[in-house]
Amino acid sequence: MLREEPMEQSFYLRDQAERCRRLARDSIDPTLRDSLFKLADEYAARAGAGEKDGTAVRRADPGDEGAT
Repeated sequence: MLREEPMEQSFYLRDQAERCRRLARDSIDPTLRDSLFKLADEYAARAGAGEKDGTAVRRADPGDEGAT
C-alpha cells in the first residue's frame, strides 16, 4: 500500500461523492438513485474519517508495482 496525503484522499473521496450525487439526480431509476445516494454518503463518511484521524492509505495501482 502506498501512503497518500489525507487531504488529497479526502478531496478525491468528496469528488466521488459529488459525482455519485450528480448521477443520482440524473437517474430515472429509483433503485439506482437510492444506491448512488447511499454510495455518496459512504464516500463522504470515508472522507470525513480520514480528515478526522489524519491518516490515508490507498491500494497500489497495478502500474505502481515497483514504484517507491
